[in-house]
Amino acid sequence: MTVGVDLSFIRPDHTNGGTESCIKNLIRGWIINGKIKEFIFFVHEDIHKDYKMLFPECRFICYRMGGSHKVRTTWFQTFILPRLVKKYKIDVLYYPTYTSGYYRILGVPVVVNPHDIQYKFYPEYFSFLKRWYLNLGYSHSLKKADRIIAISNYVKDSLLEFYGDQCGDKIQTVYDPVDFDRNQSIQPKGISQPYILSVSSIQKHKNMITLVRAFERIHAKIPHQLVIVGCKGNGMEKIQEYLKEKNISDRILFTDYIKSEELDWLYENCSLYVTTSLYEGFGMTPIEAMGRGKPTISSKSTSLPEVTRNKAFYYEPAEDDRVLSELMLEVIEKGFNLNNAKELIDCYDKSIISAQLYKVFEDLL
Repeated sequence: MTVGVDLSFIRPDHTNGGTESCIKNLIRGWIINGKIKEFIFFVHEDIHKDYKMLFPECRFICYRMGGSHKVRTTWFQTFILPRLVKKYKIDVLYYPTYTSGYYRILGVPVVVNPHDIQYKFYPEYFSFLKRWYLNLGYSHSLKKADRIIAISNYVKDSLLEFYGDQCGDKIQTVYDPVDFDRNQSIQPKGISQPYILSVSSIQKHKNMITLVRAFERIHAKIPHQLVIVGCKGNGMEKIQEYLKEKNISDRILFTDYIKSEELDWLYENCSLYVTTSLYEGFGMTPIEAMGRGKPTISSKSTSLPEVTRNKAFYYEPAEDDRVLSELMLEVIEKGFNLNNAKELIDCYDKSIISAQLYKVFEDLL
């Protein structure tokens, strides 16, 4: 069996978030399982060097194409990839996202993993034209797919709600893989212990303003720094205004993008992990923290209780900073330890999830 994997969705600056983390963990799993020689990865020259360095075991087919990322990805998927499928005798084609171009026919089974449909729940974050474009892309991708992978039962139900006609009985849940391996960690600059950690982009739906407000409520009672790791987005302006008003910027550190070795150190040494997200198709970061035995606080929004297997500390409503601050203070003062890390590791281990997805490919043949 030869499985083609389309990596054209990966941006040159690697700001794909959990989607890119997922495919990296899947690749690591296929390497561990001894299946990697059955895969061919189609990749743009902008990221070919990075991925070849990360995964020298993999076979990459590199293509060159100018233009903006979105335009060249659509062009490649629609006009170039179908020819490469024939040339390299691909048996199954896997798209790790909803984007699959607008091909008429490929002649091989297609597996699509749309991850989530955030724009349906937060349309106000998207222009009319962008919503139209996304809806067209999802509709075509789901309709053409032979199998649709949902990364949680929450996402499965959402896809059936909005795209039931296109999904039919083709959809099944395969959770995202999580990499719990410990690398040689490096302490990032500017970090003082103890600290509270949150790994998230600063988008409005991530609700980081609630975490900042909760921290402001209790910062005088604890010695902790608040460390927020993730690229800045449309939720940053409101946070900056609040920090200026409350004058607590010296206790909160926004690291933006950091190296994986530095992120490992932050997970390993934090006193508490917090996620306040209003919308997650999966939610990998609280699982990464819990797998390291760290006490973790989470909102009860969307998929989070499901994927954390109801083992975290939860608060609600998700935007109530008073309730969150009280729970943060309680967890810090009582020093809870998480005793079910192994359960999460066993559930989301990359070799196990990779094997589950490989079986999906096998079953299609």
